[in-house]
Amino acid sequence: MFRYSLMRAVGRLSQPEWIVAVMAAALAACAPVPPASSQAVVPPAVIRPAVQPAFQPDTEASGRPADGPLAVPPNLVALTQPAGEKRLTSATSNQSYWPLSQYFETQRNQAYCSVATSVMALNALGIRRPQSTLYPDFPFFSQEDFFHGIDPQVANAAKVSQEGMTLDQLSSALKAFPVEVRKYHAADLSLGQFRDLVRATTSHSDRFVLLNFRRVEIGETGGGHWSPLAAYDSASDSALLLDVARYKYPAVWVPVAQLYAAALAVDSVSGISRGIVIIGKRPG
Repeated sequence: MFRYSLMRAVGRLSQPEWIVAVMAAALAACAPVPPASSQAVVPPAVIRPAVQPAFQPDTEASGRPADGPLAVPPNLVALTQPAGEKRLTSATSNQSYWPLSQYFETQRNQAYCSVATSVMALNALGIRRPQSTLYPDFPFFSQEDFFHGIDPQVANAAKVSQEGMTLDQLSSALKAFPVEVRKYHAADLSLGQFRDLVRATTSHSDRFVLLNFRRVEIGETGGGHWSPLAAYDSASDSALLLDVARYKYPAVWVPVAQLYAAALAVDSVSGISRGIVIIGKRPG
């Protein structure tokens, strides 16, 4: 009976709504449903730089439930909620979502957020892929092989597994791949410029925003983190964050002002703000 009802409901949806419904169900299936009781969440901080380490392990999170991810803060909207799905289908800047969602990754360890974010974007770009140790017959960008062509002095698997990567470090590492790389420290951007970059980039399917931010500024538990932004909704002035730590938080819509505050947070390793890296196909 459930299957019959589901098929009837899907049949009444338009093609974009049908695709979103299927993707939302898939994303929800990747992580346990949060428990009914939610933990108290500290309201997002005001917009100002704050010093934090480049990476803070998720195991430092307080009050983490033993049987599922953390509760979504009330200031955020999960993609799998009806309001989250509606934002995606109505957003004019949602073209980054479709290729990124096809290659959505979960970081393979708690410091590999930059690596998971990168390989998701590299695969989504549709550029020539390298040989894969995981799938010998099928070229594919993978977290396991990410560092094979990167200068160890720039970044290496052993160190990144412990410390993660800074904004400058990841932008340098990505230059080893056949992509165009643009780096922006949030301290060098106004809120308006930050918003314009997110809106313009997410309206394309051949370029992506990789966000380096601190979780506490958006009301989440944890420290420094990387994830891609997949869409921008002007009505709510929010962007869709595809969190690669899917064991911890689902994909959520975040107010752009709070994303900007989170990107302004100073990385104690580099001593400067976090920000965004935009990668895309190289021109002709």
